[in-house]
Amino acid sequence: MAYITDRNVYFREGSKLPVQLTFSGEDNRILFFSENGEKIFFFRGFRDHSLYSINIDGSQEQALVTNDVLRTFGADYDETATPCDPILVPHTQFLLFYTCSHLDELTTVQEDDLFIIDTDTYQVRLLFPRGKGGITYGMVSGGADYVSPDGNMLAMDRPGYIDIVGIDGKMIRHKLATYTLSEPYPLDPLVYWLSDSNGLILALPVNVVYDSSPPPLYEVWRYSLATGAGVPIRLDPPIMGHESTWVSPDGNWITYSNSEEGSFLGSLRDGHTQKIDGLTGPWSPNSVHFVYEVSKPGGPDLYIASVNDLPILIEDSGFRCWLDADRYIYFKSAPHEAPAYVMGEIGKEPVTILAGNVETMWSYGNVVFHYQPSSE
Repeated sequence: MAYITDRNVYFREGSKLPVQLTFSGEDNRILFFSENGEKIFFFRGFRDHSLYSINIDGSQEQALVTNDVLRTFGADYDETATPCDPILVPHTQFLLFYTCSHLDELTTVQEDDLFIIDTDTYQVRLLFPRGKGGITYGMVSGGADYVSPDGNMLAMDRPGYIDIVGIDGKMIRHKLATYTLSEPYPLDPLVYWLSDSNGLILALPVNVVYDSSPPPLYEVWRYSLATGAGVPIRLDPPIMGHESTWVSPDGNWITYSNSEEGSFLGSLRDGHTQKIDGLTGPWSPNSVHFVYEVSKPGGPDLYIASVNDLPILIEDSGFRCWLDADRYIYFKSAPHEAPAYVMGEIGKEPVTILAGNVETMWSYGNVVFHYQPSSE
């Protein structure tokens, strides 16, 4: 795991003592590990942050994207520009990010551009200039779903339609799907790649008029990349509001909310739905288990649910992430107990992995985890 203490980055492997990796004393915010777990990516700086990487042994601390680098890309990029929301491209050494402009202390603008950086050579390229980035910001609850799992393609949201392009920016399928562009506020589609990268599940907005209330409606489609054809999947009730919408990696299941009727588990094969008692979270990588939390005074109850079994109550806690198909991390903060990060495993007793004064680590996502199965 990696975390922040006194503004610096620390790394801890299993039960070993933590190792301090950075010594700048500046504001740092950890983002994620590299896919092989050998490198950590983080922001340095508060508003005028830069993107850095460092090896888990503390070597090769490197500034990857700074304001000076961005300003080499032309007049669109001034001293207010910073990299925002970088993500890993699966199975590669590449990161994607768009930029933000911090106009003043209270105003941040997400720019519609898209950059790619090779974290081995440190080369930064502009894939799409401002106004052409085509990425949905903040609407996709499952994370950066616009990148295909094989790392070769991007689903680009254009005004009223979705293009599929290669990671090199070349067109693969123009207007794979079209949707209603609402006014006065345009709604983004929700994009979910299938785990084999051969298709997508899309939740497309249907509102012609949207001004923030009531929650928007979405219709769900399955699209094939081979044929370009889309098949509607009719859920009853429909998705109303984009909170808590999660699609299983195999594309067969969906959890979602309807603001009038609650949360639901739905089959994307036949449209059958069943009600869930709490706010849903992400699916396990094997598409069998998912998370939901039931709010109550003192903190939520965490449940690990299954498509073919009864849900299991874990404890008063907050879910953090899946490590693999069976292991997951949650944050426990029960009355009269020290707060702790805990690793749970389906069918086994949970194991505390970090306890004590961890509340500040919980803030701002300053603890990130990486798990690699034993090679034995």
